Amino acid sequence: MSGHPGRLDGVNRPQPTTGRRIVTALLVATAVVHAALVARSWAGAPVPAAIGAVIAVAALAVAVALMVRDEPAVLLGAAVVGGIGVATFLIPGLVAIVNGQSYGGWLDPWAFGALLLDALAVRVAVFTLRRAQAPTR
Repeated sequence: MSGHPGRLDGVNRPQPTTGRRIVTALLVATAVVHAALVARSWAGAPVPAAIGAVIAVAALAVAVALMVRDEPAVLLGAAVVGGIGVATFLIPGLVAIVNGQSYGGWLDPWAFGALLLDALAVRVAVFTLRRAQAPTR
């Protein structure tokens, strides 16, 4: 490792902005919460648990990409992963309501926590993306 800040093995990488750091932290947190949901629901509902596992892995992959790459596409990926996480909370409940059934998932604190983290990740990623693409004054 060289003595220059921002250099690792001779490769100069830009330091992440505050927005990128916040999105990274939100993605790691949402991955942890989705992993907890997977552990809680694997025996009873393996298909939704598998979807949650994919979301957790995708969130971690995008978080790593945010630390390594400074490209708008990575922020867009963060927003997409968060949006899919939000959809996995909302769609099953809406389908149950349309079919006249009750849905207990609305009251699960872990699922609601994942919803909040996913929604925050989307919002901060889009805000950061818009800010990065805005012309500087």
